[in-house]
Amino acid sequence: MTSSKNEHDFNLMDPARPRPGGRTADVTKRVHEAVLGLLMEGGDESCSFQNVARRANVERSTLYRRYPNRWAMMSDAFAAAYVDDLSFDSTGNFRDDLICHLSRVAHTLGSPLGMAMLAAGAVARLDPASRVAAGGFWEFRKNQQRGFVQAAIDRGELPPDVSLDALFAAADGPLYFRLLIIAQPVDKAWIESVVDQVWKAFCLPRRTGDSNT
Repeated sequence: MTSSKNEHDFNLMDPARPRPGGRTADVTKRVHEAVLGLLMEGGDESCSFQNVARRANVERSTLYRRYPNRWAMMSDAFAAAYVDDLSFDSTGNFRDDLICHLSRVAHTLGSPLGMAMLAAGAVARLDPASRVAAGGFWEFRKNQQRGFVQAAIDRGELPPDVSLDALFAAADGPLYFRLLIIAQPVDKAWIESVVDQVWKAFCLPRRTGDSNT
């Protein structure tokens, strides 16, 4: 399974990385809550170090030590907010796993906070100095697919050399476009049509006796 060379640049968003405990965890929680609250109230422009520090009741120096810029701070808050919302138990086949995955993404990103996050991410991509940090949330989202993709490889549903970047673009890309660019609703039938296209493009021919569709 291949992925982008910048993948390890986003270790703040690594779901496998142990989260801090004690006072550090409390500070982290307050910072995340401050970022998300400000984002909902005033968009990405309100998420400055000064505003976040004031709302979270921490020193600005704390934020400067943790994050190279405000986009990295926002990406960390985004990932922490949705690490549980976007997880699910495997169904045992790739098609149904992908339907579950996209259904949860659609529900999460279709919420007011999700839409605010998408808008902030789009703005961040226009800032050359912040593209790496702003891409952290997208990289985190891609990495959440890794477990069920590897399971599909192990079952022989996907080839071992499948590109996670290409798979992410084909599966999640239409969802982001539909929600953010053309502002159209997402329903089960639409998700299943996307999954069918991904299946045809990436999955190996079914073996005899395989009941997956």
